[in-house]
Formats: sequence, structure tokens, C-alpha cells
Amino acid sequence: MMKKTLQTLIILMSLLATSAWSLDHEPVVITSNDYGSFTSSQNQGSGALLDIVREAFAQVDREVIFKFYPWKRVENEALKGKSFAAVPYFKTQERQKKFNYSDPLVPLYTRFFYHKEKFPNGFEWNKYEDFKGYIMGGVLGDWYVPLYEKSGLEMEIVPSLVQNFKKLAIKRVDFIIMDELTGLELIHKHYPEGASKIGTLDKPENVRGLHLMISRTYPDSVVITAQFNQGLKILKRTGRYAQILKAYNIPQ
Repeated sequence: MMKKTLQTLIILMSLLATSAWSLDHEPVVITSNDYGSFTSSQNQGSGALLDIVREAFAQVDREVIFKFYPWKRVENEALKGKSFAAVPYFKTQERQKKFNYSDPLVPLYTRFFYHKEKFPNGFEWNKYEDFKGYIMGGVLGDWYVPLYEKSGLEMEIVPSLVQNFKKLAIKRVDFIIMDELTGLELIHKHYPEGASKIGTLDKPENVRGLHLMISRTYPDSVVITAQFNQGLKILKRTGRYAQILKAYNIPQ
């Protein structure tokens, strides 16, 4: 009887160990979309931030699967626990009610872009309400849309960053907002002949970090978050983090 009980216990412990090993080594699902040099759907996921995420997880022996959707679905997949996290995202008060966040991936200046022919003397602002009477360009599901709505601003919403920028270039909207690096990249890629006509307002909207926006319902999300943050620290300590940013011409 004792021998049979011991055999059963050994089998149960083996099954538990196998299950734990399997969970620890399950690929981590992360959702994203194209966002300048930071995230790209090409080559099964590329860009500075996706390279950082992939290599940070590799430091702790975790594989990553990137899935690409329109921005609204990118967020919803994480909210429903179908993905561990969405990237890249700023912290906002509304999102912090529903998501957790990783350590910051990169710090960024966020600025308002405008067409110099419409505003030859620039434009001074202190609060969002100062943009009343103008048309704000936006991308569906982006972080600033609720702020525009709350401030009573007129908006024209499109599905992608490129469409949003092109509306600014042809003066269909008055202002768009995005991080400075991505905005400058879009200008030189899609409007090189008129790059000198697009400017940024002197006052930045904010300086903040881009993060993994983490699901609270994804299996073992707290453990995976700790693993990722540890992997990110290793990347920075070894100098690999700086190498990735340099490869994409992103200042630290």
C-alpha cells in the first residue's frame, strides 16, 4: 500500500513539474501595429522596441510571438487576456485602471505637428482647450482621442499614422500629435519635398516613456512582467540595449 501511494505521489509530482515547465516556456503573445522605427509587422516583428522586447525575453529564456492588428484590436486583445501585452503605449489615467505596465522601454517627447503655411507665426498653447476652433487629426484608438473629446475639440479620425500625417500635409487638419521621432520619420518618408513646411510647436505635450501595456487576465502576467523587467535590465547592463537604439538611429 505504501509503495503504491509513493508511486502515485511521484507521478503527481512529475505531472506538476512538467506542467510548470511547460507554462514557464510557453511563448509570450504580444500585440502591436506599425509605428515608425519602433514597431513593424515586417519579418514577423521588427523595429527598435520589438527587438528590445524579443531580446529582453530571450535573456530569461522566453520566446515571443508578435501578432499585428489595427490599434483598437491591439489594445482589446490585451484587455481580454488573449495577449500578454500591447506595445508601444504611454501610461494614461484611464488605461491604468485596466492595465499594468512594464518598466519604460524608451523615453519620448510628444509634440503637436502643424503646417507652417497655415500658422506662419507658430501657435502658443497651454491646455487642450486652446485648440478649440481648429481641426485635430487623430488615429482610431490612440491615447489622446479621449482627451480631445473631453476638451470638446473637433476631430477627424483615420485608421493609421500615415493617413493622419497625409491629412496634415494637404492641410485637411490643423494639428496632429505624436512622438517627435516618429513624426520626423514620417515627414521625410512620405513628404520629403515639403519637409520644411511641417513644424512642431515649441511646447511639448509631454515627456514620457513607452511601455508594454500588460493584461491583468493573461496567465501568469505578474510573473512574466517580472521576467521581462529583469531581462530589460540585463540588456541595459550589457550594452545591448544601446546597440539596438543606435541601429535604428534613436537617441538614448
